[in-house]
Amino acid sequence: MMKILIISDGKYGDRAIKVVQKKFPSAEFLIIREENPTMFLDEVIFDDDVENAIERADLLILYVRHPDVVFEICMRHKPTVLPVHFGEGFFNQVKTSNPRVVQPISMCNALPNTGIHEFDNFFTQFGTPVYNLTIEFSRYNHAIIKEIKLLVESPCGSSNNTLEHIQGQPITPEILNNFALCVRQECREPMSLVFKREFSESAGANHLLKLLEAIEREEPQLLVNDKKLKDYASRMRNEFQTQNFRKV
Repeated sequence: MMKILIISDGKYGDRAIKVVQKKFPSAEFLIIREENPTMFLDEVIFDDDVENAIERADLLILYVRHPDVVFEICMRHKPTVLPVHFGEGFFNQVKTSNPRVVQPISMCNALPNTGIHEFDNFFTQFGTPVYNLTIEFSRYNHAIIKEIKLLVESPCGSSNNTLEHIQGQPITPEILNNFALCVRQECREPMSLVFKREFSESAGANHLLKLLEAIEREEPQLLVNDKKLKDYASRMRNEFQTQNFRKV
């Protein structure tokens, strides 16, 4: 079983470890000292417990908000995921020394297509959500989501925590909009520290797009015959198309 270590400076990652441990029971959560991200650090030194935990790990996920600390951890040359963004320049600098670093556009918008075993193993279980639906029709021919299961979920828990807003509900633009809003409210990903962009914005859109895919996969004619749903799906897809990984 792959050994995952989530490292946090105290603000993010506490819910991610609980979710990740459902499929990777040996995953560990480590809190290190918080540093002021606006202050340059001449030297970053970790105690033996931190160094030993990093050494034991197969995959690191860094919910750390100081670039100097993140850079130093990346120099341990472990496969490392960066949920906190410091800009493309920083990312490219890190990858020069450690090619096994990825920076997903968000942790719920990542696919197992990196070609690196540790990343693809993780993103097969956690990343871009994959829904499996059962749809039934009421006596008035209204489509209802009878059952919904998550095959892949976001590590922050927002995918799983919003299922109750969809299960048993009619498939309408209003219900789908409410679902996307609930995902945004549940999202626990940090913002980009460079562009000050909340990842919750893309999280709601990404979950909605994947739910629309699942609906279309289960009942292909639904988004064809129902004009309101067809127009809604087309509008959302045009508005929210995103890439899975930032280009490097």
